[in-house]
Amino acid sequence: MTKSRFRNTVLGIGATAAALALGYFGVQQLGRNNMFTIAAAVGGAGAISYVLQKPNQPQSPSSQPEAPATPMKTQRKGRKS
Repeated sequence: MTKSRFRNTVLGIGATAAALALGYFGVQQLGRNNMFTIAAAVGGAGAISYVLQKPNQPQSPSSQPEAPATPMKTQRKGRKS
């Protein structure tokens, strides 16, 4: 396992544990219905932001194929001289 993959795995596990702890203590302090409301609001905001994101690359017209960025070198069949 590479160093960055290990670090991302550990950070992912830590973030999951932190989210579980925050949810547990949030329910203890705020109540179940309030936490459901907060979760629905955050989930809705995430869904809206996902839908409203603009694509990074502009769409090319489908009638014109894209030209390759670099010329391709072809190999000839036969003996080398």
